[in-house]
Amino acid sequence: MWLVFLWRRIHLGRNPLARIPDRIEAAILVGGVVAALLGVPLAAAAGSEAYATMMERSALETASRHSTTAFLLEDAPPARVGVDGTPSAETASVAARWALPDGAFQEALVTADLGASAGDAVTVWLDESGAVVEPPVLPMDATSTGIGVGVGVWLAAVTLLAGGYLVARQLLNRARRAAWDREWERFGQGSRS
Repeated sequence: MWLVFLWRRIHLGRNPLARIPDRIEAAILVGGVVAALLGVPLAAAAGSEAYATMMERSALETASRHSTTAFLLEDAPPARVGVDGTPSAETASVAARWALPDGAFQEALVTADLGASAGDAVTVWLDESGAVVEPPVLPMDATSTGIGVGVGVWLAAVTLLAGGYLVARQLLNRARRAAWDREWERFGQGSRS
């Protein structure tokens, strides 16, 4: 609402002190706000596309990966405790063993929390060939990625618009100062006569 008021005050000439650079600045400001508002659906579309892509990836990975329980063969490095007394959430690669569907066992390096002991059970994700892989992308990960992309795109656009406005304002301020200098010069010449 205040933008409409500003636009009317400057653009319609109700303010006798408004100069052309003032009107240009108001037009750039109103245009920037309108562009930012129009950018919301575009940012939402980008976020929606990122969400859909991640959901497809989630479905593909969930179908081609399965979890099993592995048992650590060795101790993980000791856990680190922060200055506030909470243990860190860091992980390390540790040798582990798990049973295959045919009754054989497989060993490989898996990810375990620092401080885990030999014999502790950890969840391991395997692909169709039995190789250790990362857990599949969860729908919650897809949601947060979609929101992050949408908000990020919109914030990037708003940052560019704000930067453009500030540059334009700086240039308009130069024009205003130059006009003031010319007016003072003319005033100075008129007072000498």
